[in-house]
Amino acid sequence: MCQRLDSTAAVTMGKTKNESFDEIVLRIPFVRMAVVTVSLPLFSLLYCLITSVIFKPDEVNETMCSVDNFIPSVSAVTGVQPQCYVWRICIALHCTPRFAVAVMYYNMYKTNIHYISEKNQPLYLKLMRLNFWLNLVENSCLVAVTYISNRDNYPVHEKIFVVFMVTSLCYMLLNTILFKWSRPGQMTDIEQRSYWWKKVLFIAIMMSTVGLLIFFYQHRVLCLPRAFSWFSLCEYGIAFTNMGYHVTAAFEFKDKSIVAGCGHMGHTTNGKLVNNDHKKRA
Repeated sequence: MCQRLDSTAAVTMGKTKNESFDEIVLRIPFVRMAVVTVSLPLFSLLYCLITSVIFKPDEVNETMCSVDNFIPSVSAVTGVQPQCYVWRICIALHCTPRFAVAVMYYNMYKTNIHYISEKNQPLYLKLMRLNFWLNLVENSCLVAVTYISNRDNYPVHEKIFVVFMVTSLCYMLLNTILFKWSRPGQMTDIEQRSYWWKKVLFIAIMMSTVGLLIFFYQHRVLCLPRAFSWFSLCEYGIAFTNMGYHVTAAFEFKDKSIVAGCGHMGHTTNGKLVNNDHKKRA
C-alpha cells in the first residue's frame, strides 16, 4: 500500500521540496514480462538436462526395467541435486506472473462479452470461469509436481502430473475456442497470428501426449528398450509446447504494462506536501 510522502522522504528520493510526485510506480511492459517468465522454466530445464547428462548420466537414465536409454525424463533431470534447486527456484519465480496472466485473460474475455449474443452469454460466462480455474489449477499443479519429485514420493508425483496434463490440455483447447469466439467480426493480423499459433501448439501437444501414452505403456508393461527415452522425448515436447502456448499471451497484451505503485501524489508548498489526488493504485 502506498503511503503519503513528507518533505524528508521527498529529499531522500532525490526530489526537491517543490517538485511534484505525479507517479511513483513500477511499469513492466507485458511482452518483456512474458519473455522473462517463459525463459525461466525454459533455460532452467535445458540447464538441468545438459548438466545431468554430462555429470550424472547413470543416475538420470536408470529405470525400473534396466534397459538402454539415451534421453532422461524431465522428472529425472529436475529431481537430482543440485539441478533440482535451480529448477525449483525458476518455477517459483515464474508462477506469480502466470497467475496474473490468468486474471488478465479472465478480464479480457469478460470485457468482450458484449460481442456474444444474449442467448449464448450464459454459456460463455460458464466457459470463461471454467477456463480461468483450469489455468489456475494447471499452474498450481506445475508448482506441486516440481516440489514433490518422483524421488521423494512417486505415487503423489505421478497423480499430480496427470492432473497437470489434463488441465493443461483442457485449458489450451478451451482458451483457443474462447479466443476465437470473443473476437468481433474479422480478426486483426496480430489476432490471426495468435490464433494460428494457439491451434498449432495445441495440435502439437496433443500429438506429443498420444506418443507419451504409447511409449509409457511400452516402457511400464513391455519394458521395451529405448521406450522410456521416446517417452521422455514426448515429455520434453509437451513441456516446450506448453511454454510456447502460454507465451502467445504476448500477442493479446503486447500494448499493456504491469503497473504497481501510487498515482498522483501532489506537490510541496513551503516544505509541506499537498496531496491533490487521494486515489491509489496497486
